[in-house]
Amino acid sequence: MSPPYRVVSYNQRGCGPSTCDGTFDVEKQVADLDAIRTHLGAGQIHIFGHSWGGLLGQLYAKAHPQQVASLVLCCSMGNTGSRVAAMESKGIAERVMAKPKRSQLAWVLGGTLMQFPGRLGDLGFGLALKQLLPNYVVRRERAPKTFNIYYSSKRAWRGTNKSVKALGDDYLGTMSLEAPVLIVQGEQDVIRETNAVLAARFPTAPNVRIPDTGHFPWVEEPAVFSKTILDFYSRVASAAPA
Repeated sequence: MSPPYRVVSYNQRGCGPSTCDGTFDVEKQVADLDAIRTHLGAGQIHIFGHSWGGLLGQLYAKAHPQQVASLVLCCSMGNTGSRVAAMESKGIAERVMAKPKRSQLAWVLGGTLMQFPGRLGDLGFGLALKQLLPNYVVRRERAPKTFNIYYSSKRAWRGTNKSVKALGDDYLGTMSLEAPVLIVQGEQDVIRETNAVLAARFPTAPNVRIPDTGHFPWVEEPAVFSKTILDFYSRVASAAPA
């Protein structure tokens, strides 16, 4: 989907081959993103954020609204503080954790390893996530196939989650963003209740819900998803000053 756009992605703290050293405070993760913008020499950036990445995009937009050219929130988290447990965590517990796992043996092994610190705990977290992935999509056979259990970090997940919950419940309620925003979500997303939260926060944003898809709509309906995103960026480009 890159042409004619330049797409830059990065490994957040504790994700992929990125280091797990240091802390996972959201303020530092916002600073990481701004450091990348500065390194690229970009005055403004178009942010695409999925799931936690969508919340990170909103946190960045609150801190640096003038540096945001547009914001796409895909199956995005919408809450901070205690509301994370009340909505996002509740949805995952009921729609992912409570459903059958791919392998009970791997599930038990992953849970056991998660009790250990360091890399053993991270490996257990990765094993557990791999068993849960099929429950994030409507059609289990379309669950992402490239997931690498060795790139998972229990420390990053717990540290980030703790930092998000430490923010006030209404931390994003007062944010003001003039840049165009697109909300796109699978109709059967496991955290689909956040759609109403985002729609209220960005009342003028197009809100596209893709039928028969879950948390990874680009995997289940790639043609529909690509058209939705590219149409949005085309409108943004057309509206930009010459």
